[in-house]
Amino acid sequence: MIAKSAIFALAKALEGIPILSTLSGSPAARAGLRYGDILISVNGVRTRTYLDYIAAKELRSDGMEIVVFRSGSESTKTLIYDRSAPPPDKAALLAEIVTLRITPDAFEGENGGGSTPLS
Repeated sequence: MIAKSAIFALAKALEGIPILSTLSGSPAARAGLRYGDILISVNGVRTRTYLDYIAAKELRSDGMEIVVFRSGSESTKTLIYDRSAPPPDKAALLAEIVTLRITPDAFEGENGGGSTPLS
């Protein structure tokens, strides 16, 4: 498994957002996103920071068209929101966040850079 520091370095070089986990059953998990992927764009908008991701995610209410870098190449994936799915379990979400053990320097850069579990 690639070290988190290497994932953050790659994300910085690619000007993307590192994916460290996805919530089980989430649109991101159903689309096959996984640890080590780098999110390059959402809905046609480059996602250099977490704030870019939030703004781009708001462009559609039915899902997201994303570009992800994995294993040396980019691929496009579609994430569809399932309105009938139960909301994420708050305890499971908290457990995911706690296990990331993100350090303050992981968020260096301007405009809220860093990593996030995608839902």
